Amino acid sequence: MKRIYTYMGLLLLSVLSFTLISCGDDDDNEGAKDLIEVIVNKPVVRIGQNEEVKVNVVVGNGNYSVKSFNTAIATASVSGEQITIKSGSLNGATTVEVMDGEGVVADISVNVGVFELEVNEPQVTLEVGDEKDLIVSMGNFSSNDELSFSVEDETVVGMVNTDQFRPFYKLTGLKSGHSTITFTDHKGKQAVVSVTVNPISIDVSNLTPRVGVNNKVMITVEKGNGGYALTAENDEIVGIQQVDDTRFNLIGKKAGVTTVYVRDQAGQELSLTVTVVLADKVANLGSSNYFHVPFMYNGVADESLKSVSTITFEARFNMESLNGSGDARINTVMGIEKNFLLRVDVHKDDSDTESRYLQLAADDKGKIRYEGSTKIETNKWYDVAVVLDDSKSGSDRIALYVNGVKETLQYSSGTPDDLKNINLTSNFYIGQSDSKRRLNGAISYARIWTKALTEQQIADQSGKILNEEAEGMIANWLFNNGNGNTKSFVSLAEKSFEAEAGSVVSTWKADPILTVE
Repeated sequence: MKRIYTYMGLLLLSVLSFTLISCGDDDDNEGAKDLIEVIVNKPVVRIGQNEEVKVNVVVGNGNYSVKSFNTAIATASVSGEQITIKSGSLNGATTVEVMDGEGVVADISVNVGVFELEVNEPQVTLEVGDEKDLIVSMGNFSSNDELSFSVEDETVVGMVNTDQFRPFYKLTGLKSGHSTITFTDHKGKQAVVSVTVNPISIDVSNLTPRVGVNNKVMITVEKGNGGYALTAENDEIVGIQQVDDTRFNLIGKKAGVTTVYVRDQAGQELSLTVTVVLADKVANLGSSNYFHVPFMYNGVADESLKSVSTITFEARFNMESLNGSGDARINTVMGIEKNFLLRVDVHKDDSDTESRYLQLAADDKGKIRYEGSTKIETNKWYDVAVVLDDSKSGSDRIALYVNGVKETLQYSSGTPDDLKNINLTSNFYIGQSDSKRRLNGAISYARIWTKALTEQQIADQSGKILNEEAEGMIANWLFNNGNGNTKSFVSLAEKSFEAEAGSVVSTWKADPILTVE
């Protein structure tokens, strides 16, 4: 049996050659010989009358013979590894077969005559940064050194030869404009390729975004020429907030449909159809979904949130079921496991495993356990809050609220003065802790403040949607269904932190605080 190796396998073959020879006695297939492909340096030959060309065998198994299939067009002879092809009495095309001593064959295409120089695409259009293959398909040349090219404007388009033996080229658009590429063969024949490079067409993350009234959805410009600007045809329906060079928030103002235009510095334009709807339901996370918030801003974790000692969390949720012992009988609202976590937990004495209460837990920060006295039940809406006030000491540093009313604590433990320097950028989740202990229900909103809200402030805004920026508010997520099935919700606060769902939110629950007009 003969095994033929291609050119790409030659390096490996040479490394293994000694091993193959020395281990030949162990080959199960006695008499098998490893062969390599025959490769010549001029697989296509183009010559005129009374001309000849030398072709070298670059790779092969030795002991070569040659045969022309039409000697009236061209003849062929071989000496060692050099083949001589001479034109005959007729113009036309034929094939010269090259065979080595092992029977491995390679063909040389031979064309005799004077030919016009031709390319596969005389007119090329591409965008900045795009690439295009170009082939010189006919002409008076047998190798790349018999063919030259020049680029009129090398700042517009670049071109390189991509094959050692053949006239294969790759064009790259460098900047907007027009240029020409001129090929010249050894008989002076020329072919001109006209090249137009256009600006990069704009592409965005969502061409038909939906957003709820008083909510946001983020649009990312994924491709374009920089210097982006978005404008709304009807700014009474949707507002626009620029986040950074490529990201923009669309803010729902009133129900309706309008067009938003995306333009860049090169004059490119793309239109989006934006639908603003009156949201009537909120995200139902069920028993498996949750949100993760990395608090990234401009690509890095927000430094201002890595050591926070005054915090207010607010959230509105509705649990459908209580977690069992496998989840330590805990349903998570929001926060950081063992550092600053607001959750619903069984009473500390564990005498009644079906009674659950709002709790702040911070095992690694003074072994904190602060537990409210209002029983949290399933299938009811609750507006809850926890406040950490670094200006106070002892138990006065911490307060829990249910439905706008400060909780009387039925249990407290730990050292409140140790509860400080919370890194919100480290493993912050909504609806999950310890990679489980899910909320098992719906969540309407979640807010974070880097100030201690007063008892009156919490009472005034409990169960209310806030859509205006406020001092100290660093995150404000409205988890409503205005943007349909979604995997992320954008905070309405200044820095637009995204809450990323573990899986696409596709189940929704009615919340009575949402007003439908």
